[in-house]
Amino acid sequence: MNIKEIEGLQKRRNRQNLGCFFLEGYRAVTEAVLSGATIVQLVATETFVKTQEWQQIKKNYSSAYNKNAELVLLQVGDKSFAKLSETVTPQGVGAVIKMPQASLSDVVNDAVKAKKEGRFGLIILENMQDPGNMGTVIRTADASGFYGIICSKDTVDVYNSKVLRSTVGSMFRLPIVQSDFTGSEITEYLKSKGFNTVAAHPRGGESLFEADFNTKTAICIGNEAGGLSDEILKTCDTTVTIPMPGGAESLNASVAAALMMYEVRRKGEKT
Repeated sequence: MNIKEIEGLQKRRNRQNLGCFFLEGYRAVTEAVLSGATIVQLVATETFVKTQEWQQIKKNYSSAYNKNAELVLLQVGDKSFAKLSETVTPQGVGAVIKMPQASLSDVVNDAVKAKKEGRFGLIILENMQDPGNMGTVIRTADASGFYGIICSKDTVDVYNSKVLRSTVGSMFRLPIVQSDFTGSEITEYLKSKGFNTVAAHPRGGESLFEADFNTKTAICIGNEAGGLSDEILKTCDTTVTIPMPGGAESLNASVAAALMMYEVRRKGEKT
C-alpha cells in the first residue's frame, strides 16, 4: 500500500472496503506481531529504523512469521508519517493490519467451549459510542478472562484510532464481532445457544451482588446517555443493578461493565 492509501484508513468506510486498519506506536505494533496478527505492511520513519526498538520489532517479526520484516516495510519521512498519525508526538512506527474475520456464530459457539481455556462469558455492547469506553471495555474483558465482545449495529467502530490506542493490545487476545444485528436480535440468538443474558440497568434490577451467574453469561451494556433500549431489556433473562449507596445517580458505562465482568468471573469460577 502507498502512503495515501494508508492515510485513507483513517476513515471507517475505507477500512471496511479494504478490510484493514492502521495501528501506530511501538508497543501496539509489538503486541500485534507477538499475537500473530496478519500484518499487511509495517510503516516506519527514517529516524525510527535507526533505533534499537526497530531492531527488536525485526527480531520479533522474524520469530513470529519466519521472514524479514524489511520485506513488508514502507519507510517514510517524518512529515509523511505525521499525516498518518493522530497523536501529538508520533513514535514513527505503525502497521497496516488485516481485520480479523470473527462471525457471531463462530464466536458464540467457541465461547461455549472456552472455559477449559480459562475464559468464559461474553459482553454485548448496544450502541456504545465513546471510543475510550469501548477501549476500556475491551481491556477489561481481556483482563478479567471474558471470551469475547459482540457489538450491535451503530456501535462505535472497533478500529477507530482512539479505540485502538486505549486497548493497549488487548484486542488481539479476544474476538470482537462488529455485527449488523440489533442488541435484541443478538440476545435472542445467545438465548437460543443457552446463554443467560443479563441487562445492566441503573435502577430497579436485582442487586449485582445477589444475582447468580455462571460461565455462560452474556452481559449487556448500553449507550452512555440512553442506556439499553427497551427492546433488549424485554429480551434479557435478568436485569441487574449495581448498588450505589452514595450520591451518584449513575456510573460510567465502562466502569459498570468492569464491575459486572469481575462479579461474573468471581461467581462463575465457583460453578
